[in-house]
Amino acid sequence: MSTYRFNMNGSEVYLIGVVKGLVSEGDRLKEDIERLKPDFDVGGLPISKEELEGLKDFVEKGSPDDEDEIKVEPSTPEKIYAEKLSKFGEVSLPPPSYTFFLDYCEERDIDLEAFDMDEEHYTMAYCDHVSGTEWLRQAFREKTLRGKKLEAETPEKFAVAWDSMINKLTGFQDLEKHRERIMAKNIKRLSKRGTLVALIEEERIRGIVDILSEDLEEEL
Repeated sequence: MSTYRFNMNGSEVYLIGVVKGLVSEGDRLKEDIERLKPDFDVGGLPISKEELEGLKDFVEKGSPDDEDEIKVEPSTPEKIYAEKLSKFGEVSLPPPSYTFFLDYCEERDIDLEAFDMDEEHYTMAYCDHVSGTEWLRQAFREKTLRGKKLEAETPEKFAVAWDSMINKLTGFQDLEKHRERIMAKNIKRLSKRGTLVALIEEERIRGIVDILSEDLEEEL
């Protein structure tokens, strides 16, 4: 678990690393927020605004008790990720930490914002950073993911190791670095609205903190 607190634009900013998919992350996040006890004005999720709308729709309509339950169909890499991550506990989509945080903010009338790139920006960034050759190589590599072994003692280390494997090609590394720069920029923007609590993928949090390092004051 990675948790950082620092001051920016006169506001306190809390960054909480999460492992996408683990059901236990919802309970762990609740404990973290209760431990930190932040009285915050804005919550942030590391997803696009389109994904946030989809998440809200899922939470509203996707209860297992509903007749028209929404199905979340993962991609092949996501399926393999879930299979390998399950050694650390039950796995579910959408990420339980995200749905918990959405409910938490809505119950307390706290604004919740998405701070990753929107879909149009992501498509443009993908085309800028990933060549056609790398796209083909990545498609071939994804077919071999299930047979790859990852040695990791914790889910956090697993998430970082998986990210290194799935983004081994330079273009995909550059794309993720671009995401980190955009998310850091948006975190700075959101901090102008008051105290901010932002969830960040465990594999991205170190890069974002490095970008924000000039304003970093305290690591918990």
